Amino acid sequence: MNPHKDDGFTLVETVVATGVLVTALVGLAQLLALSARSAQGAGHQAAALMAAQAQVEFLRSVAFSYGPLGEALTDAALASSGGGSLTDDIAGFVDYLNATGEPVDVDGPGHGAVWTRRWKMTPIDLYAPEALAIEVCVFPWPAYGLAPLTASACLATVRTRQP
Repeated sequence: MNPHKDDGFTLVETVVATGVLVTALVGLAQLLALSARSAQGAGHQAAALMAAQAQVEFLRSVAFSYGPLGEALTDAALASSGGGSLTDDIAGFVDYLNATGEPVDVDGPGHGAVWTRRWKMTPIDLYAPEALAIEVCVFPWPAYGLAPLTASACLATVRTRQP
């Protein structure tokens, strides 16, 4: 046994260990920030998808059938929208939603709009409209100049006239 042996760490060992620890902690902090951002983005996309799904379900629930005498019955909400209703805010084919998904009036003060929801109704056959293509896209508000490719969520379905 050496009675003059010093116990403990040298200054160099302490500095190196501290450097390794700091590097590991910085890496963990970046990972935590990245995961928080990713979770926020997923929540944002899920909310947009729910808003799109709600509109699709509404458009699938309104009258598109035949009357007792065989006449075609079509709710006004299923009117053809024309070509630009997914790229422009066209009255009757757009609404604005707050963070909870409730429609808001963006013309009033303090409206709280978070989303712009647009939809498009296209008859499959112009001469015998027995089926409709329904497209719904949800964009961050305001959505001026945004095309469906930049939407947070888009859904499409086909609805056929039922007896």
